[in-house]
Amino acid sequence: MATLGRTRRGGNGATRPFAALFLVALLLLAFRNTDAVRAVATQGTQLLVPVQRVLADTGIGANRFVEAIGEIDRLRSEKARLQAENDRLTLENVRLQEQAVSAQQAAKLDAVRRTLPYTTIAAPVIARDPSGVLRAIVIGAGTDNGVKVNAVVLSDQGVVGRVSETGTNYAKVLLITDSSSTVSALVESSRATGIVRGQYGDTLVMEWIPQADPVKRGDIVVTAGLGIADQLRSLYPKGLVLGKIVDVTKAEVAAYQRAVIEPAVDLHKLENVIVITGTP
Repeated sequence: MATLGRTRRGGNGATRPFAALFLVALLLLAFRNTDAVRAVATQGTQLLVPVQRVLADTGIGANRFVEAIGEIDRLRSEKARLQAENDRLTLENVRLQEQAVSAQQAAKLDAVRRTLPYTTIAAPVIARDPSGVLRAIVIGAGTDNGVKVNAVVLSDQGVVGRVSETGTNYAKVLLITDSSSTVSALVESSRATGIVRGQYGDTLVMEWIPQADPVKRGDIVVTAGLGIADQLRSLYPKGLVLGKIVDVTKAEVAAYQRAVIEPAVDLHKLENVIVITGTP
């Protein structure tokens, strides 16, 4: 019995708050249009407005934060796409520029070939000595293309050298700047003759120029087409450009003068050449 009494008292204690709230709700409903209740409601609303604003701002901030993260991901993806497109266009531009340069070089070589009274072929430079010690290049044409040893090699600017070694699909070219290279030459303006040799430093030297012949800086030197020593004829046809005189040395007692020549061809940047494979 004592236990039953305690249970009932406990049940009454749990229902009292609900009964009180119900009573308050009835009173508010009954007196909702009274001035006192309206004043209390207004005051309560004013107290809750700042809280509602904070909650609303918090919700907006969280939503904007989520949107910002999504926008950052979108921008990253767009940046990666644009970077890939920019890389592709850069490579395409480089390829087109190389094609344009190759076309220009081919057009220049073709124009020179048409002016030469010889059988010629065009060939690319495929290797060179990076140290510059050997003074030679390798071209991508050989005996299969009619290239022979001692064939003269030109560019659109002037003489490059002569073929010193051949294979079926390649040829080694000894440059005119090599110390073993010797060419009979003449000064275009005064017709003074001499011997042009290669020397260290990517320059040429013209020796055995008669002291009385007028030679000056800026004069153009071309091949003379004359044989040297026991040669019956020169390997190089007459009239091919060798270079321009940049310095002249005159001895007071010697019978000859000496000139330093800058080659007409920039041999370090040579990419394509013309090979004379036959006579007219």
